[in-house]
Amino acid sequence: MNDVKTYQLEIFGDKYSLVSDESEDHVVAAAQMVDKYMREIADNVSIKSDQRVAVLAAIRIASMLLQKESELSEQQRCVYNIIEGIKQEVPQFDVS
Repeated sequence: MNDVKTYQLEIFGDKYSLVSDESEDHVVAAAQMVDKYMREIADNVSIKSDQRVAVLAAIRIASMLLQKESELSEQQRCVYNIIEGIKQEVPQFDVS
């Protein structure tokens, strides 16, 4: 496990102090992603509330995460089916 560190970040013009055991690159990339989506949303809709912009950005990021999880699940099903097919063709093949 990594050491816990405190990072100073700026997202959508506000400063945040974040404690994380993730690498600095990871934390900065995550903050930059949130900032990017908040700015894109603010530029394209007439919402004045930072909180509403943040919620819309969170929904967009959550949607992206769900899509990636679905893709990963589908890939895992494909791999499982391939392994099962190999097991049927080559009975002595066992990956357990």
